[in-house]
Amino acid sequence: MRPRSRHSFSRGFTLTELLVVIIIIVTVAALSLVGIGRMRDMADKTGAIRSLSQLQLANASYATDNGGRYVPKQFNGQTGERLGWWFQVPEYLNYLRGEFTVPANAPSETVPISILDPKAFRNKGPFHRSLAASFGINETGVASSGGVPSARNAHTVTTVTAPSQSMSFASATDLGVQYRSRLNWFSKEPNKRESKTTAGDLAYRHGDKIVVVYFDGHVGELSKSEIEEIDKTKGGANSAFWKPNR
Repeated sequence: MRPRSRHSFSRGFTLTELLVVIIIIVTVAALSLVGIGRMRDMADKTGAIRSLSQLQLANASYATDNGGRYVPKQFNGQTGERLGWWFQVPEYLNYLRGEFTVPANAPSETVPISILDPKAFRNKGPFHRSLAASFGINETGVASSGGVPSARNAHTVTTVTAPSQSMSFASATDLGVQYRSRLNWFSKEPNKRESKTTAGDLAYRHGDKIVVVYFDGHVGELSKSEIEEIDKTKGGANSAFWKPNR
């Protein structure tokens, strides 16, 4: 009988070794998912910042060509009837997406998908594919609807006294942002879908923060506690942040 070579002996993995390998694989997979999630969140916020910058750039261009008047929350006919909302104003849309022809009562879907807030758009409901589900215009201090001419339903270059402090647009769940609804929409539930509201809610959807663009064009982020701080130290609804024409 030939002697058994010590090099020919082969043994399998022990249970402990298999468990260690499985734990390593699971850990690496979990870290990868966390990394992917963070990258997507970062991309979402970057997209929102870019879109808000475009909204205000178009707003500034609109004001230049309209006697210093920024885009109104709504635009009306000669007799006061509402023809559309701010994101449907034909001139404003031209600045936002380039020259094109659009009826006065065109739906919000005429806005390019690239302008929408990625995080809101992923909800995939029909409403979430409109700009109104992504961003809201600051309507504090302007005349309400009901037959008010468009010229008096908007902020102006001369009445916005602190453009670097005053919010122009923000991430929101409706087309207009209102002070009384500043703290209404707030959810940490990852699977909760935003629904349409008419309350003018700010949406703290980007790392539990809203993303805002100011009249001077710079973009910032604010948490719920920072919004509350504006109430405590800067005058709340009468602060420069909320009321550009104070």
